[in-house]
Amino acid sequence: MADSSQHHTTAGFSAENEDLMQYREVSRLAIGGMILGILSVMAVFTSVLWIVPVLAIVLCLVAYYQIGRSDLLTGQGMALAGMGLAAIWLGLSFTQAQVKQHALVTASREMASDWIDLILQKKIMEAHQFSMPPSARPPAKTALAAFYAENDMRKEDLEAFESRDMVHMINEWDGGPLEATYVRDYAASAYEGTYYVTQIFRISDKENNKPLWDVKVAMKRQSGTGDLTGSFVWIAEGISLEKAYR
Repeated sequence: MADSSQHHTTAGFSAENEDLMQYREVSRLAIGGMILGILSVMAVFTSVLWIVPVLAIVLCLVAYYQIGRSDLLTGQGMALAGMGLAAIWLGLSFTQAQVKQHALVTASREMASDWIDLILQKKIMEAHQFSMPPSARPPAKTALAAFYAENDMRKEDLEAFESRDMVHMINEWDGGPLEATYVRDYAASAYEGTYYVTQIFRISDKENNKPLWDVKVAMKRQSGTGDLTGSFVWIAEGISLEKAYR
């Protein structure tokens, strides 16, 4: 009887030991990486949160290799899933940012081209309007000559605009008609919801097809106010000489 009891006790103890030996803990790094992989969806809202999927990928990679070298850890599938989710959301976020950037730069180019055309046509009052914030612009169809004449401050602002180097040079041009051609994008940036884009345009003598100047045109896009709340407005910040051909 003693031998039988001892046999059962030993057998039970061995079975428990075997279960304990087979137990493997789920890697905490894999769990953390999986959680961050799920939270990586936030990266589509702002580039600041791109750090979330990046951290998720790093954690999951470390967890995957750590588990592979350990007999006590499990969770490689979880690490792979977290890594996959993070990679998908990071890729979507980057693509979305590139598409948005392209649309932004294209819109800026069109607005800058229209603004330069006004200067080349010596429509200085109209061009000056584009350099002003929307709140300072008069309603549509307002007679601009009267708008500036009735207020000394507006008149001074217009004169300051006319005296800018590049505006003055174009205004003083006494040759044939001028035309502006887009050359390339120079810079683009964003700060607190306002986008800044600078592009290079070449101004040429249209009759002789002779280049005169390369100019930098700086534009910014900001959220509208008042009646324009909920929309965006482009403002021409400046035009400066990049290169003279004569």
